Amino acid sequence: MTTRVLIVDDEILVRVALKTLIPWEEHGFEIIGEAASGVEALELLNREACHIILSDIRMPEMNGLDLMNHVRVKWPAIKFIILSNHNDFEYVQKALRLGAADYTLKLAYTPEELLDKCKRLQQSFRSEQQERSEKHKLDYRIKVLESKSAELTLLDLLVKQRSRLEVDHLQRDGNLPPFVLEGCRVIVAGVNHYRQVLEENRFQSEQLLIYTVSNIFNEILKKYEKCQLVDMHNRKLVILAGSYSEAMLDELKAAAGTFAKVKVSFGVSGDSCSPYQLNEGFRQADQALARRFFHEDCPILYPLAETDEVQPKVSILKSGHWNGLLEKGEQAVILEELQRWTVRLQEEEGMGGAWVREQWLQWLHLVCQHMGQSGHMLNVMPEHQGRYPFDVIRNAETLGEIGRWFLGWLPEALTVTGQNSQPVYRDEVKEMIRIMEEEYACSLKVADLARRTGFAENYLSVMFKKETGVKIVDYLTQIRMQKARELLRNPTYKIYEIAEMVGYTDSNHFSKYFKKIEGLFPLEYRKTMTGRRRDRLENPSKTTE
Repeated sequence: MTTRVLIVDDEILVRVALKTLIPWEEHGFEIIGEAASGVEALELLNREACHIILSDIRMPEMNGLDLMNHVRVKWPAIKFIILSNHNDFEYVQKALRLGAADYTLKLAYTPEELLDKCKRLQQSFRSEQQERSEKHKLDYRIKVLESKSAELTLLDLLVKQRSRLEVDHLQRDGNLPPFVLEGCRVIVAGVNHYRQVLEENRFQSEQLLIYTVSNIFNEILKKYEKCQLVDMHNRKLVILAGSYSEAMLDELKAAAGTFAKVKVSFGVSGDSCSPYQLNEGFRQADQALARRFFHEDCPILYPLAETDEVQPKVSILKSGHWNGLLEKGEQAVILEELQRWTVRLQEEEGMGGAWVREQWLQWLHLVCQHMGQSGHMLNVMPEHQGRYPFDVIRNAETLGEIGRWFLGWLPEALTVTGQNSQPVYRDEVKEMIRIMEEEYACSLKVADLARRTGFAENYLSVMFKKETGVKIVDYLTQIRMQKARELLRNPTYKIYEIAEMVGYTDSNHFSKYFKKIEGLFPLEYRKTMTGRRRDRLENPSKTTE
């Protein structure tokens, strides 16, 4: 940092000597100007930052002592070195009492002596600046730790039911913000199209995405009193609002769209919650946000009104009706019925999103059975827009997203089924299918298949796609995934063992492909199937996928 120096003396020769006899720049100083009186000095100080003033005591208009008094009030950090004559000793004493850092006799000083005095002040400035910086860092760390401590306390109250005694202790120790003690609304915020945002890789990581949105929210919430943001570390942010308004959420939504280019939705608890009710408030707000599955165009959602009567969770899928439609194969009629089916499910919000996804899985099972008439196509579920059916059903954010995707996917699937309802494959294709079904556990490549069937690789790929409707690699992958599904139902096999048994040397690679097609990681799929098997034993009349 350059140390800025101002020279104040009514004698021009003194000012010239001070400027020219000392190599200021070589030692990190900058002369910001010179003044012939205290009045001129104050005018210059109003325009320029300064660290050291070399000032004469006796000057017209405003002397050095008066200048010191003015500067001490307005710029207390500026240091003075007084320039005096032999008969100015009384004034020098007053200057030192006023806070002057040092003095020197104009007729007796040497440039080296004055430079040394200035360098000592320079070092003092740097030490003070370092101390201020360290103090600022320490204060910031303390502030962050205090904020994190409060946030962790609130996080604990949100995710766990705490006793009144535990909350009373927190309140007594001052660990809860005052507005929380008075009661607040709990708001859960989530990023829409979360998977798509991550795949676009604008934020490079999930952690950076949430961090960015969190910073935007914190900046906006500074304008509002009685608010606290809590990161739930599960893709969701919680806002505790002592004074709630939809206008605040609208501003947060607009800021996220403007600065992070993401859309957000909010679930709001039904009532204001006391510290003892934060866990219940979070449950309400989280369930409200989950309603976006049925209301994708509504950014602010509230809990569904509860009814005393609990509806039995039975299937509404008319399998005979759908089988008839699929048998006839009239695509326009099938798609029209699919749209009606989506609307019918939209009306079942009270049954919950998990139940609706189960209905879709049952519907897809019927489609799979219809496609499986060829004997081979059960293993080959065509992709659409880079996604597979089970993945869409299990991971799509909204019912509308599922419906739109299947309206695009089903015509392609029906076309493949139609092409292969009476498959008469060439011998080369039959041989390739036989090899894949028997040797799926081996490291098979298209080049190997081409060599064994005696055809060029490109020609074989085109021919296989034309006759079966799918690529060779996709056909092989689906065979492997179908075998993996069967093996995962057996709890004695470990995931890495299953990966090797279906042709993958890297279990992570296998898990990634399985997740892409099935919508679940292998271990999640195993747990789901184990739960369904138990459910069938306990409820044998219930239809499942």
